[in-house]
Amino acid sequence: MRLYVPLLVDELTDVLATGRLPGRSAFGATQALRSLDPGADEEDLEFEAMCQALDAARDLGAGRRVVAAADGPDRAETGSAARLVGETPVPLADVVSFHVEEHEGEVGDGYDDLLWYDVTELGHLAAAR
Repeated sequence: MRLYVPLLVDELTDVLATGRLPGRSAFGATQALRSLDPGADEEDLEFEAMCQALDAARDLGAGRRVVAAADGPDRAETGSAARLVGETPVPLADVVSFHVEEHEGEVGDGYDDLLWYDVTELGHLAAAR
């Protein structure tokens, strides 16, 4: 399952140092999300899950928001939208990309302005924060 984990850009240094994402709720293309839009394809559902993760990152405090996309085992669903149960840290080895907002924005903003970075660029992202 593709997981979308909310972060702030200031947390990337710790991700690099620890080799894992912080333990927090992730988002994914859940059955609850599918039921809200039965005609949506997988790519649209994953984009919606990533947008919900981006909105959740605002709850972490001020700063540029980041969404880490990772491959992981299926997780239990909360039953509402794309949020998944549990706060298991995700190893950096499972992360495939980081999506960073170009400019600090509010909830509901920035979906089309996300900059894509391969996981191999984490060192650059952490240094440039």
